[in-house]
Amino acid sequence: MRRKQSGKGQEQIVTLEQWAEIEICEGRTVTTLYPANEEMLKRLGEMDPKPHLVYRRLNFRHGVPPEYYWTTDNEAQRASGGHGIQRMRLETWLTTIAGEEDGHLGPCLEPLPRPLSRGGCDCATCREAREYWERMGVTVP
Repeated sequence: MRRKQSGKGQEQIVTLEQWAEIEICEGRTVTTLYPANEEMLKRLGEMDPKPHLVYRRLNFRHGVPPEYYWTTDNEAQRASGGHGIQRMRLETWLTTIAGEEDGHLGPCLEPLPRPLSRGGCDCATCREAREYWERMGVTVP
């Protein structure tokens, strides 16, 4: 896999990115993806090099609806909404979207921690993901 170089001479992490707008309209949860998965797959086919990571940024406009309770176990966050991130390998994203047939996003079964080259993160989710990938013998960019 060819890797791009950043302006600082460091390896650039190639990403495919998607925004998910999650809102409650007339009592039902509506998930809108920008770009849609079909467009993401088209972009993927045109990318060289292929992305190392897929980022999904989730925006909960009206609080976190029940379909997305998997994103948090904190009742205060569920009430107020806000943002979330899914960070995964390309192969994991392809598997994840294959199971998303109900119009809503699903949890990523193999999340990636925030890359150390981008400042890292020591939250519980990133810490657990980093430990998982270390046990698997995989170096996370």
